[in-house]
This record gives sequence, structure tokens and C-alpha cells, in this order.
Amino acid sequence: VSAAAALADFTGAKHGLLCHSYDAAYESLIRHFSAAHGDRIVVGELCEPADAIVPVCVGAMPAFTPNCPSCGMIAPDALNALLDTTDNVRCVVVDLLPEHIDAYPLSRIAKICRAHNTALILNAGGYFSMKKDGQPLASYADAVLYSHEAGSEIYAGKGGLIVTNDTDVYAGAFAYHNCGRGFGEGCSLNVDDIVGGDLRVTEWTAAAAEIILQSGEFFTPAPRKLINMANQPVFKTDYAKKMTGI
Repeated sequence: VSAAAALADFTGAKHGLLCHSYDAAYESLIRHFSAAHGDRIVVGELCEPADAIVPVCVGAMPAFTPNCPSCGMIAPDALNALLDTTDNVRCVVVDLLPEHIDAYPLSRIAKICRAHNTALILNAGGYFSMKKDGQPLASYADAVLYSHEAGSEIYAGKGGLIVTNDTDVYAGAFAYHNCGRGFGEGCSLNVDDIVGGDLRVTEWTAAAAEIILQSGEFFTPAPRKLINMANQPVFKTDYAKKMTGI
């Protein structure tokens, strides 16, 4: 709890939730946004592999949208066109590239998502120090995902972090990552509302992350490499179609 709070504060967000991996944090978050059988999660044609694969694990199918040729991130016009023509989109996931973040129209991306009543998730990878126009990333999106895995500024062996300014997002992701339990004193399992999974972080990983944060001795983050996932055959298999209904 103290590690997640300290990490959230460092990134400029109100709430932080640590999970045992980036994939687990991502899964907890998109489950909160009701991603399920037949839904869509919008990702870039070039993206982190997990951004496209994890949705299938919860029954949703990635909807791929072109990346901007100059910056490598999701192109705003293409995103707007996709959201105009695609049903059942629960979230848009944007992989942020730190070398181009200053020129990227993140406010416009956020405005497009709001206009389509779609949640915006930013994947900052291991770049915990990244800001946009001097502002915390959480101020632009419903939630931001970070990784404590290899190549991270705060490399703790493994682990994933959700930060958000929205208490409802935090509470929902918390329940999905903790076997359906809410947060706070005297919480108990209520499977009628949320079953959830055991996606919690270990005490050792959390302690390592907090100690690195306190020491200020960050690792040099690895450059981000996005992969062309739109052409991967897995999304056309009978298994994926059965899982997602799409």
C-alpha cells in the first residue's frame, strides 16, 4: 500500500495500484471498464504486444488503428474515424514514446475519447518520469499504466502499476486484482458483483520499487520498441474468434 501510494505521488496521480506484472495491471484495468465477450479495445497497429493480446484473454478483440508516421503513436484523425464506425469500444490504449511526447497532441486524443464516451489508457512503459507539457500523464487520461519489468526506470524484477485520479477506476481495478474484494477496513468477498483474480504484487517487489524510488537511483530506461501486431495471425484463429465472439 505504501509503495503504490508513493509511486502514484511521484507520477502526480491520486491513486496507485500495484499488480504482479504489467499484463496483470492492464487486465485489472480493462476488466473495470467492462471489457468482455464481443467488446473492442483500440490499440495502435504498432503497439506493445500485451496491449493487443491481453484483451483476448478477457474476451475482447483489439481494434487496430494507424500510427502517426512522424511520431509513432496513435494518429488522432485515424482514431476519430475508427471510433465513429466501430461499436462496443471500451477503451483506447496509447503507447507513449518519450522522444515524441512533447509534440504529440495528447489533449486532442483525450477529447476524442471523451466525445465517444470511451476510456483512455496511457501506457508509459518504464518511463515513470515522463510528463506532458509539465503535467502528470494521469491528468490527461482515465488511467496510466507503468512497468517495473526489464528496461524500467524503477526496475523491481517485475510488476505493473496503475495510476489514476478517478477513485471509481481505482476501486474497480482493485477489486478485479484482489479476488473481488474492495479496498478498506473490513472488506469481504462478494462474488455477486465481482469475482476478480489474484493479480496482487508480492511484498518483495513492492518493497524494491519503494526503496528505488526513495533512493532516487533510477535505472536508465530502455528505448521503447513497438511491434506491428495488426498483422499477427493469432487474431484470425478459431481460438480468438471463439474467445471474443468477433
